[in-house]
Amino acid sequence: MSAVWTRLGVRIRTTVVAVAAVAAAIVVAGAAVVLLLGWSLDRSTTEDARSAGRQVAHEIAREGARELTGADVASSGDSASVLQVLDAQGQVITADPALAGLPPLTPVRPAPGHEVVETVSVTVNGSGEDYRLVSAGVAGPGGPYTVVSARSLAPVTEALTRLSLLFAAAALPLLAISALTVYRAVGSALRPVERMRRTVSEITTRDLERRVDVPPGRDEVQRLAVTLNSMLDRLASAQGAQRRFVSDASHELRSPVNTVVTALEVAEHHPEAMSKDELVAVVSRETSRLRELVDDLLLLARTDDATDHPPSGEVDLDDLARAEAERARATVGPKVEIRTEPVKVTGNAAQLRRAIRNLVDNAREHAAERIRVCTRAEGTTAVVEVSDDGPGVPAADRDRIFERFVRRDDARHHGAPGTGGSAGLGLAIVAGIAARHGGSAECTDSTDPVYPGAAFRIRLPSRRQP
Repeated sequence: MSAVWTRLGVRIRTTVVAVAAVAAAIVVAGAAVVLLLGWSLDRSTTEDARSAGRQVAHEIAREGARELTGADVASSGDSASVLQVLDAQGQVITADPALAGLPPLTPVRPAPGHEVVETVSVTVNGSGEDYRLVSAGVAGPGGPYTVVSARSLAPVTEALTRLSLLFAAAALPLLAISALTVYRAVGSALRPVERMRRTVSEITTRDLERRVDVPPGRDEVQRLAVTLNSMLDRLASAQGAQRRFVSDASHELRSPVNTVVTALEVAEHHPEAMSKDELVAVVSRETSRLRELVDDLLLLARTDDATDHPPSGEVDLDDLARAEAERARATVGPKVEIRTEPVKVTGNAAQLRRAIRNLVDNAREHAAERIRVCTRAEGTTAVVEVSDDGPGVPAADRDRIFERFVRRDDARHHGAPGTGGSAGLGLAIVAGIAARHGGSAECTDSTDPVYPGAAFRIRLPSRRQP
């Protein structure tokens, strides 16, 4: 049933729901009107019966019932209203001619001054109907007496039936009008959505500059158009970034390949210009560079792939930072200062180690004499900071430096060996790994006068300690 309902479409489903709501409103309103009218007619019937019986009761109270005849209590020939007068033993003294020969209509005998209202079925003129009975006790000469005034409820039932049929007859055109109105209104409301759909269906990867028309008004359709245009902007931006990435990657891959090809051609055509050992050295160096570049590109692709889920667990970030700092300290280069506080995060240890290593190698490449590696906790954030006393990074380049294949023309344009930095990928890998772990990477000026260069930080959500 749910599958069939889903296949009906928004327009038909909305129309069905609206018509059902209107039908429910008509039913509720009709029932309320019928009930109120029935209550009003019921009270009116009771009052009419009471009023007819009260007139006879006044006459009996003055003169008694012995002189009363059927003509005195008879209605104007309408069997809808009839009376009986009973004596103290419950015998019929006089009655409306329509009730001639019938026993008492009710067994109740109210005391003088009291009355009893009830509904009974009475056969009058061969036809059985429900009557509203008002039985009143009367004290008079020769009494007491009981005056039973009966009023037919058939007119009430007939009026309510006619009103119900009238509501039912009026409901059909109302529902039809409601269905047509809602169907057309929903179609009109969805018309801009259909235009958006056609526009989006015509947009291809070669034409991402088109945008959908934004309708006037601040409603869901207008917000949908804005969202679609925003999505198209992101797609166009992503496509441009992808094209630039492919172009830059092709350029970077072409460089070592061209070097190898050139060396091979020189060795083939001019063997006296390059020895075998020199050829092997060139090919080995460029092949190593090519392998590192491919590895970095694959790592960047994995950081961008939301479906890739590497093993994750608790990681001591301070242990990783200390290990990378010790590795840098063991090599010839700047002095390395280590300041680590215990911080734990959740993530992939290999990727986090790679990010910290890239920062450390980048600092070693550009430091004058010293670098510093530290970890600390800032509230619920774990921070790894690598500072150096190098030339620093201008404020205009601090965001751009984390983009892929970005090179600068100053003293910090060279990358660190083995980090992908020579191709401008080292810091891009750092940013990608940080984002993959729910954090971020940033570059600022160091606030320590001993390390006046750049300060690179990785911020990650810290793991809660039990």
